[in-house]
Amino acid sequence: MNSISYSQIAEAQSSRIRAWSRLLITTTAIVLFAISARVAWLKSTDDPRLLEAAGVHRSTAPEPASRGQIIDRRGRVLAASLMGRRLFADPAMIWDRGWDRIRKGKLEDPDSQAVGDPFKDAANAIGGTLGLPPKPIETLLKKSAEARYVKIADMLTSEQVEAIHVMNIPGIGIESRPIREYPAGDLAGMVIGRVGLEQNGQAGAELSHNAEVRGKDGRMVFLRDVKRQPLWIEGNDYQPPSDGVDIRLSIDLVAQEIAERMLQRAVKDWNAGGGRAVIMDVQTGDILAMADVLHPRKGWKEVTTDPSRAIHPSLGRNRNVTDPYEPGSTFKPFVWATATELGVFKPETIVRLPNGPYVTKFGRVIRDVKYPGSVTWKKVLVKSLNGGMAAAAERMKFSDMQNMVQRFGFGKKSGVGIPGESEGLVTTAKKWSVYTQTSVCMGHEIGVTPIQMVQAFSAFCRDGSMVPARLSLGIEGTDNQYSIPSKRVMPEVIALTARDAMEGVMIEGTGRKAQSEFYRMFGKSGTAQLPKPKGQGKGYFEDRYVSSFIAGAPFENPRIVCLVVIDDPDKSKGHYGGSIAGPVCREMIDETLNYMGVEPDQGEKQAKLAVHERGASDRH
Repeated sequence: MNSISYSQIAEAQSSRIRAWSRLLITTTAIVLFAISARVAWLKSTDDPRLLEAAGVHRSTAPEPASRGQIIDRRGRVLAASLMGRRLFADPAMIWDRGWDRIRKGKLEDPDSQAVGDPFKDAANAIGGTLGLPPKPIETLLKKSAEARYVKIADMLTSEQVEAIHVMNIPGIGIESRPIREYPAGDLAGMVIGRVGLEQNGQAGAELSHNAEVRGKDGRMVFLRDVKRQPLWIEGNDYQPPSDGVDIRLSIDLVAQEIAERMLQRAVKDWNAGGGRAVIMDVQTGDILAMADVLHPRKGWKEVTTDPSRAIHPSLGRNRNVTDPYEPGSTFKPFVWATATELGVFKPETIVRLPNGPYVTKFGRVIRDVKYPGSVTWKKVLVKSLNGGMAAAAERMKFSDMQNMVQRFGFGKKSGVGIPGESEGLVTTAKKWSVYTQTSVCMGHEIGVTPIQMVQAFSAFCRDGSMVPARLSLGIEGTDNQYSIPSKRVMPEVIALTARDAMEGVMIEGTGRKAQSEFYRMFGKSGTAQLPKPKGQGKGYFEDRYVSSFIAGAPFENPRIVCLVVIDDPDKSKGHYGGSIAGPVCREMIDETLNYMGVEPDQGEKQAKLAVHERGASDRH
């Protein structure tokens, strides 16, 4: 057997060493690779066990958009948003952390004053800091014990914010929230409307323009630490908010104050159930003022109620567009102008009327307060004679009266843009009868809204063309100029003739108490019986009324039309439209035109006569 040499032994050992080295290196590399892969996997994959222990590590914070302003025609701010600080609570956390603190406090100080009720302790601390009674706060926390978010207070002062931070009560937090402010208070509140807690419009212009004013909220998604502080924000995780735009309304805050102040006084003076008023610029159709008052009276069974006003005045329905009423004699100018245009009568035509009630061809008895006998067609309007209007209606076709109603915009929405607008009430052609014909001509058996009335009356203030009412002047900062889309509803000569007759109403008719000593007015009074609501029988009340007055001024170049409706005045104080609604209509016109800088057009002699005639009796 050949002996193994020393060199061979050394070579064998060297081979084994190299083999073990390769194995060790390979094993080490595999282990290192496995560790690296595991680390990479752990960094890129959320292990359910880790997530369960660490909780959600990404948060989403809303970025609220700023709600646009609502301004009046002259740029006065009616509604605006600002950022306020809201105090909120997490009742569940207050309870859990509160008990931990109480137990710890008892161990450290057996004489501790803690009562053993976390909600009561928190309420006492918050109440003392904010100057609020603690009991309601305690009740709210207990009522929402399982909730994670409860609002405690809005609009904290900087001092209150600092005091809350110093208290450092677990479960009590402060957040920034947009707050809607109304600088004019409740003035024009029903026109402007209101927003809810989520900054969405609930009524008025806030609702009708919500899409433009609201804007679009943004959001921010961020990685946070255990203390919920932001660590990192990816560029794609931030969406900035898009603020809402500003909306300009046609309302003039000064004219609105005039209308509301005078209407409230009139409703109170006549102990009425309510009142409505609209002032419109007849050149543009802009609604300068729109007032609505309800006056609940002790011991009265009110016909008109509005539960939403009890929640907030701005949430009530705007009855100038939502609640039709019978216009009574204020509707006669439209019928008179149509009959004149059709040639039924000329202004100087003598209308043969009896010295007593007029009896129609079908036997209906038409009554008036006075019976002057035969008079001119012009005098029929000046004296507001029901018999004369019925005589004209009998000479008109049904279609003539129906077309007149439609042409002046009655029976359809004005499109002014106020939520809940009514079309009014008009008898259908199928149900139209001779009784309807002789009722509508006197302003009965038809329901109109105040906004429809001022819109239609604008034709008498212009050249026979009717201008649509508008409340919104569009988005502020954009070019909102456009031609007024007027609609011709009668020839200019008929409009001027009717205007002349309605000036006669002010001088020798039912509007004597409404004469102005500054401006030549033309208008018409109305007194209609109040219809019974559902549940109180059918027909009309015998001794309850709707008193109204509508007028335009100045005579030669009219600028505004004003309508005043006094709902259900106390008959013991008066009920005729010329006596109740007429004077307040005159006062609104005088003060509004003076504010607008319109020069008086009433001569000295006529002014003195106007003051004298205000004391004359009124019968319609």
